[in-house]
Amino acid sequence: MDIEELQKLEKVLEIGLSRVTETKGERFLEEITALQQKGAQLMEDNQRLKQMENLFSTQTHVLERGLSSESITNICCSSDPQDNDSSDISLKLGLPFPK
Repeated sequence: MDIEELQKLEKVLEIGLSRVTETKGERFLEEITALQQKGAQLMEDNQRLKQMENLFSTQTHVLERGLSSESITNICCSSDPQDNDSSDISLKLGLPFPK
């Protein structure tokens, strides 16, 4: 091989290497983006599960105090007739307000 052929071969190799490097970078960015989205989804799921845990914990605490679900409903529904906001049971029980 003479010098010109070697230079052409070098140029072809450089172009191929730059394509490989570019493709590798794109794939890394795609994977990072996918992992960030998955992380955000997991954080949302975790927050939702914490809210459910808090609600369950509160309900369990109420039931442990000896009140059945029926008793809770009766207590809330038999409130003073002058109390106009009897439709919001969660506030009367002190349960977390669902968002």
